[in-house]
Amino acid sequence: MNKKILASAIMAAVLSCPIFAITHTFTSADIGKLKVTMSDGSLQPGDTLLLQNGTYSHLGKVIFTGNGTADCPIVLKAANPGKVIISGATEIRLSGSHLQLEGLYFHKAWAADFEMIEFQLDKEHPATHCRITRCAIDDCNDPGKGEKPGGGTENWIGLHGNNNRIDHCYFANKRARGLVIQITVEDGGDHNHHQIDHNVFGYRKPFGGNGAEIIRVGNSWSSQLPSYSIIEENIFYHCDGENEIVSVKSGFNTVRRNLFYESRGGLVCRHGHNNIIDSNVIIGNNLPSTSGIRIINQGHTVSNNYIEGVTGKGSGAAFILRMGIYERPSTPEDYEDEKLKSYHRATDIDVAFNTFIDCAELNFGDGRGDKEPRNVRFAHNRIYSSNAIPNIKISNPTIFPGITFIDNLCQFKNNELPAIKGFQTITFNDRQLRIQRWQAVSPTVCGTSWHNVEQKEMESLIKSMKR
Repeated sequence: MNKKILASAIMAAVLSCPIFAITHTFTSADIGKLKVTMSDGSLQPGDTLLLQNGTYSHLGKVIFTGNGTADCPIVLKAANPGKVIISGATEIRLSGSHLQLEGLYFHKAWAADFEMIEFQLDKEHPATHCRITRCAIDDCNDPGKGEKPGGGTENWIGLHGNNNRIDHCYFANKRARGLVIQITVEDGGDHNHHQIDHNVFGYRKPFGGNGAEIIRVGNSWSSQLPSYSIIEENIFYHCDGENEIVSVKSGFNTVRRNLFYESRGGLVCRHGHNNIIDSNVIIGNNLPSTSGIRIINQGHTVSNNYIEGVTGKGSGAAFILRMGIYERPSTPEDYEDEKLKSYHRATDIDVAFNTFIDCAELNFGDGRGDKEPRNVRFAHNRIYSSNAIPNIKISNPTIFPGITFIDNLCQFKNNELPAIKGFQTITFNDRQLRIQRWQAVSPTVCGTSWHNVEQKEMESLIKSMKR
C-alpha cells in the first residue's frame, strides 16, 4: 500500500473516535452511579459503560441518553456477555442517537412501566440509529400480571423513532400478555426504517387469547401509515403464543428470508398496504394449529416463500386471501375505530413463485364480508400434496374474476387437478421441489452466540432440518 494512503487511513481511524473516549466501569453495587452517568448528558461518542459480572436488580427507570456517531457509538455492554444479569422491575429508555446495548442478559426482569426497553424518552425525544445486539431476554414476566388474558399487558421492547436495529439477540419464554417487539408508527416526520435481523425467537407457550404476537409492526390506528421497516433472517422456533407470529399493521415493510419452525401461528398482513413477503421458510411438520401466510389489504407482493407441513385451514391455512369488510380508508372521516380494526378489500396483490408442500389447505375467500379481491395474480406457484384431493379451497366463489391463476404447477395423488383454470399437473423432482427450503437464514448465524439454551435449540433445529 502507498505510504501516503496508509498514513491517511491511520489518521482517519484515529480521528473517527475522540482520543479521550472514556470507559466507565461499574459493578452491581454501583447502580446509582450507573444511572446518573447514563442520564446526566456527559457521555461522548466512543464512551463505554462496562458492566462487570453480577446481577443488577430492580433498576427501575433508567434513562440512557447521549449522541454517539456511526463509527463511535456510546455503548452499555457486559464485560463478559451473558454474565451481566438484569432482573426485577426495569424500564430502560434510550434517547439520543447511536446508543447501543450489548451482551446483556435480561432474566426474571419485567417492565416497570409498559415497555421494558423503550426507544424513546417521550414522543419529543425518540431514539435514532440506536441498537440492541447480542443480548438475551428470557423468562421476563411481571409476576403481578399473570399469564392469561385479562391479567395486564407489557411489551419487552418498544421501537420508536427511526433507523434503530435489533440484531443477534435471543428472546424466549414470554408468558404475560404483550409483544416481544412492538414497532410504533407515528404520523409525520421520518418513517421508522427499523431493522430486526439475525435474532432467535424461542419458545412462547400458547397464551389463550389475542395480544401475544412476537413482532407487531404498527397498530390498527396507524395502519394507513408507512413504516419501511425490515424483518429479515430471523428464526422463530416454537413460537406458539397466538395465531399471528408476525403481525404487519402498517405499510411498505419487508419480511424476508426468515425461518418459522414448528410455530403455531402465521405471518400475517393484518393491516397496511404495499408490504413485501419474500423468501421466508415456514415448516409446520404437521403439528396442529401451524399456519402460513395470510393476506388482506392492498399492494402486497408474496414471492419465493416455501411452506411445508402446515395443518391449518380457513384463516389458518398455508395461504389465505381474505374477503374484505370495508374499502380502504381514503379520508380522515374514514379513520373510524371499527374501520381501522376491520378488514379492507384485497387489491393489487401478486403471489408468485411460492412452494407449498403437504399443506392441508390454500384458502381463497375466507372470512365474512362482501368486498371480494380485485386484481390479484396467483402465478407460477408449485403445490405438492400426497392427498388424493387437491388442497385448493375456494371459500367464496365471488372471488372470481378478481383473481387470475396463471401457470401454477401441481402434483396430487391420482393426478387430480382443482377445477380452476391456471393449474397444470407435473411430476416434481423431490430435490428440486425442496430447493427453496434452504433459502432462509442459517441457525449458525443467528442469536447471541453465548446463551446456552439458545445454542442447544439451534443444534436441535439443524439436526431436524437435515432430516
